[in-house]
This record gives sequence, structure tokens and C-alpha cells, in this order.
Amino acid sequence: YRRRDRRARRTTTTTMKASTDGGAREDTIGRRRARVAVIGAGAAGLAAIRACEVEGHTVVAFELANDVGGTWRYESEVVDDEGEGASAARAKVHGSMYASLRTNLPRELMGFGEFPFHESHGVDERRFCGHEEVQRYLKAYAETFGLRERVTFNAKVTSVERIFREDAEAERAWSSQWAVASSIDGGTARREVFDAVIVANGHYSEPRVPRFKGARTWPGQQVHSHNYRTPDGFEGKTVLLIGAMASGEDISREIASVADRVLLSARTWQNPEWATSVQGVGAQGNIYRKPNVASFSPDGSVEFEDGSVEQRVDICMYCTGYRYDFPFLSRDVGVAVEDNFVAPLYEHCVAVDAPSLSFIGLPWKVVPFPMFEIQSRWIARMLSGAAPMPSREDMVTFAAQLESTLEPHGGVPRRHAHCFGDKQWEYNARIASMSDGPGLESWREQMYIATGKNKRANPETYRDAHMSDAEALAAALDEFTKVATR
Repeated sequence: YRRRDRRARRTTTTTMKASTDGGAREDTIGRRRARVAVIGAGAAGLAAIRACEVEGHTVVAFELANDVGGTWRYESEVVDDEGEGASAARAKVHGSMYASLRTNLPRELMGFGEFPFHESHGVDERRFCGHEEVQRYLKAYAETFGLRERVTFNAKVTSVERIFREDAEAERAWSSQWAVASSIDGGTARREVFDAVIVANGHYSEPRVPRFKGARTWPGQQVHSHNYRTPDGFEGKTVLLIGAMASGEDISREIASVADRVLLSARTWQNPEWATSVQGVGAQGNIYRKPNVASFSPDGSVEFEDGSVEQRVDICMYCTGYRYDFPFLSRDVGVAVEDNFVAPLYEHCVAVDAPSLSFIGLPWKVVPFPMFEIQSRWIARMLSGAAPMPSREDMVTFAAQLESTLEPHGGVPRRHAHCFGDKQWEYNARIASMSDGPGLESWREQMYIATGKNKRANPETYRDAHMSDAEALAAALDEFTKVATR
């Protein structure tokens, strides 16, 4: 990897000629070389840095933490109040990993295409490994391709403002530049100008807390799963968890090992049969599935939408996901967040009104790292001119069509606009084709489907249970061997 990367850099850096206006440059074959700001150095940011470097762009990345990894960096610190009515002035903790978290996808499926994740990068060789192993993998990826050299750590981006250029090139991508202000370790802000900005700050640090009747006056403790690290403090308690996606299911089982009673409440379930179950589940048989919460009462009780009431609940934990948050973006960029829908964007990536601003990693319920890689390659190649920039008409049409599927026009809640699921495979293929790059191997979809089936059949043990994906696994290992010998 190191040898191939150095060779790629030589071919893209020795043929550059400087521009006369301080903006983008062109090489001798006519491709543009931009100065690109990447905000975030988690998995999405690292993929963006890598793709831009391959295309010959000059990259400066800004990372708030002191290391790469983003959400995969474990932080033991927590914040005292994360529930309904939490103080906006509370101290900021960006990590959302809990100590026992393991991946819900096998490692072979998770990895970047050019940097397979099949061998251990530490001491955890399990297919569904712990978060520490993923962090070691990301650090190894950054080290292998020299990405850390492009990252400014402990850097908070405070503003991103658009600079309109009267002398801009005809291409829309270059109709503006960007002023990025940042401060290191809380010091004096500095301002730098870039040809393009790639936002890769993740969406697992700003808790999303739904509003329920009576929650503000309910006497029990309210927290968000963002604030959960270990089951300490839950001993002998009756605990309500709202939300039954990955974190809700996993945390409920861990808390049940010490709690007296655990109530897991959700609007919908991964397995519809679970909605009608009245028996306690889990290793201790003390997890009870409940419908959505109807209201909280001042006497400490909680009523559910089926009319049932739990008389005494000590703690309510919101496992209700996170908000997209871009506090540094100025309003004139034309991108807004409404009910967790980021718009208007072309293909969930490119700002319609300012195409040199893009976002990596907005879709969820996906296999993330390979998608980051495909999106990043597309953006980097559009910026260089190696891939065509979509027309204004195409971008507006895409944004309008997506809007038409969402409430109140269509049936999809706006907060689910970026939820992909099975749609991810067609999306990945489309984005890969637009960049004239390789798509994902078919074994990834096969392995994803097998994982889903195993998870629904064995919700408590799927990570360690036998999985019927031998054919996909063999294809994956064959592909990894080819990558290693290129």
C-alpha cells in the first residue's frame, strides 16, 4: 500500500502548473487540482482525504479530537444530563461508544475496498469485533496511506462561508471558493481559503430526543444512549429504553444483567413478531417489549400506547438516534436541516446551490465504510474534472423528486430521507458508475443479507452464532488476496 500510494502521488504532483489567481490549478492533461478542506477525520473524513490525494488535490483536514477515528474513538467521559430539557450549555462529549460495543456487521463486510478488514489489527479476531478493533483498523488505514499528515488535530471549525468569485471559471463547481475559520485548542481563530469543502463530521454526536407528554415533569432520571458507557448504576432498577434499533437492543440486554426489570419500547420492531410478545426475554428473562410511550406522569409512572401502565420506572434512556448538525455552515450556502433531512442535495452528497460543497456519509442503515469510499471517489473526481459535474437541471430534479416522496407530499417521514437499507446497493452502483470507478463486489450484498437473517433469527447471539455465508466469505477472502498482490 505504501509503495503504491507514493507512486500515485508522484504522478499527480509532478505535472502540476500553478494557477494565476490563487485558486485551483491544472495539470498537463487538463485536470483541475483543488485545495480542499475536509471537516472530520473519522472513517468518512479519512476516505475523503484518501480519494482527494489520489486525484492530486491538496487536502487540509480539520479534526476536533486529538486522533483519527471519529465516532469509533472511545471516550469514557459522560455528560450528566442528556434527556428532555437538557441544558444547551452542558459540556460537550462527542464520543458515543459504550465500553462493550461490538460491530453489528462482520469485519470483512465493513472494510474499505483497497484496505481489507479481514486480519486482526490488534487482539480481537472475532468477525463481529469490538469498537477498539475498528479504531485500530482506521488508524492503520490512516498510517498506511499517510493520511495523518493532512490532518490538523484539536481543530474546531467555527465557520464555513462562501466566497463568490467574479472571475470564476464557467464550471459551476468553481463559481465560488470557501473561507474556513478554525481554532486549535481554543486559540485564536485563523481563516483559510479553499476551492472546495467536504463535510464529514459524522452524525453520532448530537443526541436526538423526541418529545413525550409529561416528560419535563417526570421525576425519574432521563439520559440518552450517547451518555451510556457501562451498566454501573442500573443495579436493581426498573429501566425504560425508548428505541429498539441496534443500540436499544444491545444496551437493554447489558443493563438487564444487573437491573430488576427492563422495558424496551418502540414504534416498530426489526422482527414484527416481537411486537406481540408479552413474555420476558433475554438471558435473565427480565426484558419486556412495549409499544411506544404515550405519556409520563408526575408520580413516576409511564403509560404506553396500548393503555398499559408501568407504575414505577427509575430511569428512562432514549436510544433514539442523533441529529445531523453543521453549526459552522453559513446560511448562504443554501443547505438546511429540517427534521433530520439535509437538503437540497444531489444524490445525498452535493449541495445543489453550491456544488463545491459536499457531504460524505449522510445515509444510514448502510454498510458505511465502502459507501464512504465510493462517495469520496466520486466527489474527488468531479472536482478534478475526471468525472462530469451534474447539470443544474439534473440536481434540481433529483432534489425535487426526493422531496416528493417525503411527508407531507409522500409517505416517508422526513427524518427517514437518508435511511437506505436495501436501497444502498443500487445507490452505490449508481455513484460508482458516475465516477467511472469500481462498484462493490456482489459478495458484500450476499453477506449483508445473511447477516440480517441471522440477526432476526438469533437477536441475542447472532454475533457469535454460525452464519450461513460461506460462499460470500470465500469470495471476500479471494478478493482480499487479489488486493494484497496488486
